[in-house]
Amino acid sequence: MNNDSSKLRHTQKQESTSEHQHQQQQKSEAKEFSSVEELLRHDAAELVVPAGVATKLNQSIANAPKPKTWWQQFFSRE
Repeated sequence: MNNDSSKLRHTQKQESTSEHQHQQQQKSEAKEFSSVEELLRHDAAELVVPAGVATKLNQSIANAPKPKTWWQQFFSRE
């Protein structure tokens, strides 16, 4: 009985170690990108933005002042 439980623990430990190594290998795989834009697109596709942050960001964008055109800036008296 003791021998069976020892074998079971050993098997479970091997499976756990193997699974952990596989996860580490997946994490350590490096990717090379040909441009910064490609890196940013990949990051955006992988990243999940929390709902609260997305809401606050959208509100900030909506409340941002609209930029003036070049001629409005040129003729403004500020």
